[in-house]
Amino acid sequence: MKYKILSGFIEVEGVRNYFESIKNCEASIIDANFIISIDNVKFAAEKAIKSWREGKNIAKILPMEILLYAAATRQIKDALKIGIKEGKNTVYVVLLNCYELPGFKKNNFEKIDPNENQIEKIKEFYSISDKELEIVGIEKIDLLIRERIALFDISK
Repeated sequence: MKYKILSGFIEVEGVRNYFESIKNCEASIIDANFIISIDNVKFAAEKAIKSWREGKNIAKILPMEILLYAAATRQIKDALKIGIKEGKNTVYVVLLNCYELPGFKKNNFEKIDPNENQIEKIKEFYSISDKELEIVGIEKIDLLIRERIALFDISK
């Protein structure tokens, strides 16, 4: 299955209404402040698509399966925490059967440099300990996220 990953910004007034307006476009929209690297999005998308092809999926739709992998959780309510929110969002988008997303402004960043508040949110969301971060260093936090995605994949 072909997919395309984009990075940029999207402003949303009503999340439910926005998804209704793009129902002809399969897209997984991930808050870049949680996953910080396009490599992690690619890793999650590939794992989710493989799971989907093998019939080992959790979600009923592929965009949600990708979000579950990106969040490294089986719980949709938890995965939605790293989805888009009301207002302006810095995002990575995985486009599955469309070429563009309404309201999306492409920016082409590979990785974001998280501030202290974002680091704390990432640590809490992915259960990353201070000791783990001390061992690998803050510049490798994206690898710890990828590790969580890999562990999720093998523990399904």
